[in-house]
Amino acid sequence: MVLDYNQIKDKKDIIVYIGEINKVLSLLPEGMVDCIITSPPYWKQRDYKNPLQIGQENSYQEYINNLVNVFGRMKKILKPTGTFFLNVGYKYKSKELLLIPELLAVELQKNGWALLNKIIWFKPNAMPSSLDCRFSNVYEPIFLFVKEENKYNYYLSLDKLRLPISNLTIDRNPEDILGLEVKNSLLKENKLKGQVINIFKNSKGDIFAEVLWENKKTTIELVQDFSEESQLPVELVCQGCKKIIKNEMDINAHYICKEFPKPILPPQPDLSERIELKPSVLFPYINSLTKQSKRQDYKGKFKLSPDNRGASPGARKSLFGEYLVLQRRYKIFQSIIAEYLRFWRRNGGITTKEIDKLLGYRDTAGHWFRRDTGSWGRGGSIPLPNDWFRLKEILKFDALYDRWVTETHLVLQTVKPHPKGKNPGDVWSIKLQPFPEAHFATFPEELVKRCIEAGCPEGGVVLDPFAGSGTVGKVANDLGRNAILIELVPEYLNIIKKRCLNIREVIYVK
Repeated sequence: MVLDYNQIKDKKDIIVYIGEINKVLSLLPEGMVDCIITSPPYWKQRDYKNPLQIGQENSYQEYINNLVNVFGRMKKILKPTGTFFLNVGYKYKSKELLLIPELLAVELQKNGWALLNKIIWFKPNAMPSSLDCRFSNVYEPIFLFVKEENKYNYYLSLDKLRLPISNLTIDRNPEDILGLEVKNSLLKENKLKGQVINIFKNSKGDIFAEVLWENKKTTIELVQDFSEESQLPVELVCQGCKKIIKNEMDINAHYICKEFPKPILPPQPDLSERIELKPSVLFPYINSLTKQSKRQDYKGKFKLSPDNRGASPGARKSLFGEYLVLQRRYKIFQSIIAEYLRFWRRNGGITTKEIDKLLGYRDTAGHWFRRDTGSWGRGGSIPLPNDWFRLKEILKFDALYDRWVTETHLVLQTVKPHPKGKNPGDVWSIKLQPFPEAHFATFPEELVKRCIEAGCPEGGVVLDPFAGSGTVGKVANDLGRNAILIELVPEYLNIIKKRCLNIREVIYVK
C-alpha cells in the first residue's frame, strides 16, 4: 500500500508501518517528509530474534554499510529542505573503543549527506559504572544532516531553543549614534560612506537619522531598534487559498495558486511629525572623536593581523569601532521574487541578456530570475533597491513587492546579543528517561522535542524508520506534527499504541 501524503497533511496523524525497513521505504512517496529523527539498533547491543534486523552483523563495517544503504533510500522521501537527526551509540571490541558513529557519519558524507553538526547528548544521570580501566561513557552523538545538494537551503529554526542572555546587553540612547560613520551596503559600485549629523523621533517612537554622505547629499533614514533583529521577519498571505506563509520552505505548496502571495508589512514610518533630539552642542563632535580615538589606541592581536578577525563582532568593533550600515528592512523570500520577475519577463518577452544590456550590466540580471540551489551555493539573488526600480521600468510590473524589496533602515554594527536569545549550542544536557514497559533503550522525550522544534515546521511530517517504543511519534503529535513510524518487530506495536493516541492506520508490509 502506498501512503497518500494528502491524507495526513494538516491532520496531526500517525501512520505506523510494521515490516522490513527497505520494503517500507520503497512504498513511501518522494519528498513527503520534513524531518527524520531516529536511533537505529546499536551494533551487537540487542538481538531481536528477527533475521531481517539491523545490528547483529558479523562486523561493524557491515553494520555501517547496511545503515548507509537504508539512509540512502530515505533521501528520496525527505524533502529538499528537510533535516535528518541521527543518534548512534559507541561500542567496544576487545577493550578498544569503536568510533562507529563517526565512521558512519563519514560514509554518509560520501553518499550525498552534508553534516551540519555533531551534537553531544550529555547524560547527567548516566548509569554508574564500576570500571577502573577507563572512564565511563556519559554521552552519545546526535548528527544533524541535510542533503548535500541542499546544504544552502534547508529548514532549521532555533528560536524555541534559544537560551536567555544575562551577561550581555545593549543599552543605547538614540543620541549615541550622533557622529557615527554610515556605510551604504546596497550599491553595486562606488560604495558610499556618510556620517550621522542629526537625530529625530516621531510621535510613534520611530527614530530617524539625517545622514550627510560623502557626495555632499543628505538623506533621512529610519534607524532599526538596537535590540531587534537587523531585518524584520515577514509573513505572507496567499491571495489564492488565503493561507498564511510563515517561511520560505512553504512556498512550493502555493505555486498552484493563481496569484502571488502578498507580504504583510507594518505601516510605513511617518516622517511628517518628527522632533529633533538635541543633546549638548559639543556632543556629536566629542562622541565622534572619542570613538575614533579608541580605534586608534587599540593595540590588540587583531591590529597586528586584521585579516584573521573572521566573523567576530568583537574583532570588528576593536578595529573599526561602532558604525551604521544601510540595509534592507525586511527578510525577503528570494524564490518568490524570482518567480514574480519570471512572470513579468515572460509577459514582456525579453531575455536576461537584453535586460543586462539596458541596465549596463554583464551576467547580472540572470541571477534575479533564478531560485535554484546547488552544492556550490545559492544561484539566485535579489535586485538592489535602485536596480528594482530600473527593472520595473523595463518589465512594467506592479507595486506588489516594491516596499518589501526596497525599504531600508540603518542597523548599528556592534557587539550585541541576538534579540531572541543565545544559540543553544551543540552540547545538550538531557537526562535519561526510564520507560518500564520497554526493555530496550528509549529516546528521552526532551531530546526528540528539541530536534522536532528545530528541524520540522509546524504541521510538518516527521519520520522515524526505527520506531521502537514510538517516542518520536508521541512527541511529534504533542507538538502538532504528523508522524510516520516504521518498526520491524510486531510485538512493539502494543507499546506504540499506548503512547501514540492519534494513530490513524497500521499497515503491515510483507
